[in-house]
Amino acid sequence: MAATKIAVVQMESKLGKPAQNLRRAERYIQQAAEQGAHLICLPEAFSTSGNILEVAEVSVPIPGTETEFLCEQAKRTGTHIAAGLLERGDDGKYYSTSVLCGPEGTLLGRYRRVHLHELEARYLTGGTEYPVFDTGFGRIGLMQGYDINFPETAREYCLRGVDVIVCSALVPDMFAYVANLRLPVRAVDAECVIAFASGIGHNLYAGFSYMGCSQILADPLFLEAERFDFVDGDERMTDLGKEAGVGVVGIDLDRMRRYRAKATLTGDLRPATYWQFERE
Repeated sequence: MAATKIAVVQMESKLGKPAQNLRRAERYIQQAAEQGAHLICLPEAFSTSGNILEVAEVSVPIPGTETEFLCEQAKRTGTHIAAGLLERGDDGKYYSTSVLCGPEGTLLGRYRRVHLHELEARYLTGGTEYPVFDTGFGRIGLMQGYDINFPETAREYCLRGVDVIVCSALVPDMFAYVANLRLPVRAVDAECVIAFASGIGHNLYAGFSYMGCSQILADPLFLEAERFDFVDGDERMTDLGKEAGVGVVGIDLDRMRRYRAKATLTGDLRPATYWQFERE
């Protein structure tokens, strides 16, 4: 199979302007499609920004208007689209959720972020599942920004044979240094590609900016084996810094799967020795 093209969209979502945010996203989706993207990744809470203090007012049902928009865009461009939304669940609870839409214009599923920061937990409920989605080019897993602090998420997807993890994010700039340290480690933990689609802009309510740095990374051991000109530190195949825009990278996922079959560490795991305190 030819290289699968993965696109990360870096955009600013304006508070209180969902219609404008959808129009902005549509322009970037079109740009990514024109560059041949098969998978297009949008940030967390892309239609509202991260206004969790008013989550009851800004959250949306899934399915709903926002997922209809994403499905229409996926069908129009013939792509898979992943994006983050603040969800108002049928159970009356609120979630930070990522959805995946397919090229037939269908909502393939959702992931409700499992890990929540202490402040977020006052407003949001954490999910309990790590769904995977089989597509024509590979298996996709979904996660969100705060999840990158937990190697267990990446390892869970590794054990499920995921080829690409889409991490929609809206990370405060104060955590950018740590996030940038952890992202390549998570690519190693997951033994796959990570597409980190991150928001930019300023949160007026909280008084901080978002880190941006949308990037596409792969396990550097795979890249070193497959790209003979690979230089240590080049596992970030694109990094958008602080600027709005689209980054597209082509990756031969078939080669990655063959490499992983030979070099995976999963056979050396010793699960009986882990999390012993839970069994005491």
